[in-house]
Amino acid sequence: MIKKIFVLLTGLIITAGLAAQRFQDLRTVTGVITAFKTVPLNKVRISAVKSGESVYTNSAGIFSIKCTDKDLIVISAAGFRERKIKVGIQKKYKVDLSYTDNETNFNEATAHGHISPDLLRQSIITKASRNEKDYSRYQTIYELISSEIYNVRVKGSSVVNTKVRSFDSNPQVLYVVDNVIVSDISYINPEYVKAIEFIDDVGTTLYGSKGANGVLKITLK
Repeated sequence: MIKKIFVLLTGLIITAGLAAQRFQDLRTVTGVITAFKTVPLNKVRISAVKSGESVYTNSAGIFSIKCTDKDLIVISAAGFRERKIKVGIQKKYKVDLSYTDNETNFNEATAHGHISPDLLRQSIITKASRNEKDYSRYQTIYELISSEIYNVRVKGSSVVNTKVRSFDSNPQVLYVVDNVIVSDISYINPEYVKAIEFIDDVGTTLYGSKGANGVLKITLK
């Protein structure tokens, strides 16, 4: 009997120790959730996958949550597109949720108290007045390019210039994201694209021989 009690107590002590260690490993991350870049969203659910904690933003869009290093934070609000961010070394995060204007999203966002109907209407009008195109309807960056950019063709995960006819030349275009030359654009979510253009005239001289087949410039929000 004494042996069983000893084993039970030992197990409880170990469990308590692991729980205490887990608590010590947690750290607090804060942030603000917005839409349309500047409008704070209320009652947005913030969940840390590894720590298991969930919180909600206040009326100013602010949240504070305990999570582990390299945790994954899931941000969800009715009517807005869900976002996931990996926790890094920074302690504060500003996350802007994408909104696609339609009746269902409008009703969901306002009914759940994330944003008032008047403020949402005004934000939609303001966004339209800035002539920002909404690319969130596209599933991949390659689908966006195929639909929005002329003189190029998507071949798998490559984008080629349809004007290049020589068999001796690789028609692959040059990718430039936020003014930085990159070799891969598959990671780009269309909803975060602010502007996209294809340059195949004298403007390519800025990039030397690398831009010989044209330059695909992408600017992110």
